Amino acid sequence: MRKSFLFLTVVLLALMSFSIVGAQGEYAGLTIVVATQTGPSISGPIKDFAPEWEAMTGASVQVQEFAFGELYEKILASFETGSNDFDMLVFPADWAGDFMAPGYLEPISQELLDSIQPDDIISLYADRITAWGDTVYALPYDGDAHMLYYRKDLISPDSPYAADFEAEYGYALDEPQTWSQYYDIATFFNNREVDTMGEMGAVYGVAEAQRRDAQSYWVFLSHAAGYGKIPGNPCFFFSCDESFTPQVNNPGWVAALEDYIMSRDLGSPEQIQWDVADTRNTFPAGCCAMNIDWGDVGPISYNPNASVIIGNTGFAPLPAADRYWNYETGAWVEEVNRAPFIAFGGWIIGVPKDSDVKEAALDFAAFMASPEMVKTLAVTPNSGVNPSRFSQFEDVQMWVDSGFDQAGAEDYLQAVLDTINDPNAVLDLRISGSAEYLQALDFEVSRALANEVSAQEALDNVAAAWNEISDRLGREAQLNQYRNAVGYEG
Repeated sequence: MRKSFLFLTVVLLALMSFSIVGAQGEYAGLTIVVATQTGPSISGPIKDFAPEWEAMTGASVQVQEFAFGELYEKILASFETGSNDFDMLVFPADWAGDFMAPGYLEPISQELLDSIQPDDIISLYADRITAWGDTVYALPYDGDAHMLYYRKDLISPDSPYAADFEAEYGYALDEPQTWSQYYDIATFFNNREVDTMGEMGAVYGVAEAQRRDAQSYWVFLSHAAGYGKIPGNPCFFFSCDESFTPQVNNPGWVAALEDYIMSRDLGSPEQIQWDVADTRNTFPAGCCAMNIDWGDVGPISYNPNASVIIGNTGFAPLPAADRYWNYETGAWVEEVNRAPFIAFGGWIIGVPKDSDVKEAALDFAAFMASPEMVKTLAVTPNSGVNPSRFSQFEDVQMWVDSGFDQAGAEDYLQAVLDTINDPNAVLDLRISGSAEYLQALDFEVSRALANEVSAQEALDNVAAAWNEISDRLGREAQLNQYRNAVGYEG
């Protein structure tokens, strides 16, 4: 941990030496109200580093935190009522259709964009600061995608449990390549007594967030990606023909929800109430064999204050589906299909157009989105910020200095790159009403997890809700946005 603090201190001193736009004391007496999710992830760094910016500029920062399930409504209500409650927003890139397209955000000048070295930003994340056009409305802050974490001391050909696993399942115990292997391994280890740091104790098979009104539906979507993504066709949530048909209830998605329900019974009895933060506490504590999450678990797994599996974490892209549903032909394709899910697409920072302190807010936004800041936060446990810049992948030593061992840093970064560079990766839903579409999904998935409805019934209900939303918002406009968002060229 000493290395992590040293690295953080060095970068902190660098950040204190300058302000991106404002001169010393230029914003004295002004207050910036920032809206984002409840911490420590994402909001924590803003509170931690705001005092340094305040000292440089003379302004003050007030952070208003909301539970993720409330954040969208709070921000949108401020826009629609004209109450101007906030001066800076840290929000999911998926909400571009509702925040950028209507013109609620202040455009980012080229000068300000240039100040954060935009050429260093990976295009996947640079593309998410516009509303499908040339105008930039936000600054990138975070790079997100889901990946697989597993305990290498348990899951490897050299594991003390390898012989028993192979005897039972007929193949070698190793990093799961498919969802069927994932569930074999989860079943094998669930409630099994294993050695963790010299002590025997039972572990769970998986740790997957499943609580409603949190961020768990992205974990379900990670299951659905391989089952429902057609190779060569970027359109996953909806068909891109004129019908704009929801695919959420096709047989591939139903199979994925049945898997997700199976995960419920291969984890803690409390898992159905777990948010992402709960799984991040559980997996590094050695309490389960595997975990699906964003890149945050990498630094946490090397944090001696939180992890008992330092050096024993495996990093990998999500498993592939053993087969996938081709909605164009209406048939299963009996081929392995890996389709990593670019879940969430990253947190970005914008400034409302009607803010009375726009210049100061833009300065603070650039301060938080600066290359030095995001590099620091990406290697800091529980910051909520994941790598989004080429330089973060090129500078392996930065990760080693933060506490990773060399092999772990290289494995972690390679797993992230393999995920975001996969040509069959699924892009998250980034159109107007995305939060409303996903809230409908969240509600019905939670009902299926509670055994109130079957997987098919739940997703049929979601499809009906999605059609209603599309009709209300304008099906043609929604189709055009979706085509632009995924790069459809058909």
